Amino acid sequence: MEEMLDVFDINGNYLGVKSRSFCHSENPGVYHKPVWIWIINSHGQVLVQKRAMSKKQWPGLWDMPAAGHVDAGEDLLTACQRETEEELGIHFDKNQFEFVKEWYMPDEWELGQIYLLKTDAKIEDMTLQEEEVEEVKWLDYDDFKELFYSSEFCKYDEDYRQFVLQLVR
Repeated sequence: MEEMLDVFDINGNYLGVKSRSFCHSENPGVYHKPVWIWIINSHGQVLVQKRAMSKKQWPGLWDMPAAGHVDAGEDLLTACQRETEEELGIHFDKNQFEFVKEWYMPDEWELGQIYLLKTDAKIEDMTLQEEEVEEVKWLDYDDFKELFYSSEFCKYDEDYRQFVLQLVR
């Protein structure tokens, strides 16, 4: 069965439920709210994931460590919990996710919900979802910045990149 997503107008007002394929069609006219979770540790390192080669969008590229759609009727923190558990195999309490900002992505018809998670989780304790994630690694800030601006990382606009660099600094 196809994933169903809550949809909103540009101001975040709830409009109803549509299918994921509708939300990702060329010009759906409504927005959906994915969660984007950036993870840092107490050593100032940033966790990144390499997207599985089977992914439709950006296969084999590095990206934020956990992200995903919010299911219809699901609250944002539950989605954060679910996505980190699915993709990284680690359970976090809802109060560990710090909401940072809503990011408007007009070309994608998304109102991205940016969260920050601070943890010293070890890579060897993670169980990666193989259809989503090929690899994860912790990077020092300078190494993260270099990768973030390389062709090996998912493409983001300059404003978003600057925002993320300030967030994880």
